[in-house]
Amino acid sequence: MTENNETINNVLVVIDPAKDTQYALKRAIKMNEILEGGINIYLFISLEMDELRKNNDKFEFHCSNSWFADLVKPLVEANIKFTADVFWTADWHNSVLGAVKRNDIDMVILSDHSENMDGSALSAAKWSLLRSSTCPVLLVYPHVELHRKTILAAVNMQTENPRYVDLNNKILKLARMMSKSYGAEKHIVNAYEDSLEFPDRAKLIRDTGAKQENIHVEQGSPGAIIANVANKIGADVVIIGTLSRRGILAAMRGNKSEEIIRKLNRDVIILN
Repeated sequence: MTENNETINNVLVVIDPAKDTQYALKRAIKMNEILEGGINIYLFISLEMDELRKNNDKFEFHCSNSWFADLVKPLVEANIKFTADVFWTADWHNSVLGAVKRNDIDMVILSDHSENMDGSALSAAKWSLLRSSTCPVLLVYPHVELHRKTILAAVNMQTENPRYVDLNNKILKLARMMSKSYGAEKHIVNAYEDSLEFPDRAKLIRDTGAKQENIHVEQGSPGAIIANVANKIGADVVIIGTLSRRGILAAMRGNKSEEIIRKLNRDVIILN
């Protein structure tokens, strides 16, 4: 999704061959139905080593013709343009990033939930992907409706830090595009921890273009506030931002963005 073009054209779908149901692919197929002109889908088929090690490296998989035919059958039936690559790599997140760059990807879609759990279980490799991706990453939750009805965008409008200002703009741009495409109700949440940082509500309404009743400003931990608002309004997807780090900071976890992701039992889009 370029700066001047509010569309999503090319989508990378992460396929985990160990999973029986490819929830990320279901989201992409629905996206093709919704977005004007449809999308091109690139299938990144790979076993993530972090997940494989949970099974003590004991997993056997054959990417047979019949398995692949079953995988892409919905794409063929919907006449969706797609390409696919199979990767065996110990450097999973950099392989994804390389595919994003080579294929001019506008969004990465991956499933990071099992069917019998609440919230996210981010592996180190997936967290590295979220930290490094140059395009939005959609983490799919299995039990959310495919068609978006309510979108929640989390912003931090009380700061003048240029990096956060840019991040807010990207979040609002994506929320605006998705709300228009899906015919979904757009909500904005702005959490603040210090009473001296209370955001200007009039500015929030003006800058976000959201209805006054859809603006949620609350004091407290961003993770708890965003999760509570998402539950209250029944959000299908939450859009949040995270700032990339370098060096030793890139290896540190437990920041606010990860706290938020772990608390949400719904689709989450992360912008870097």
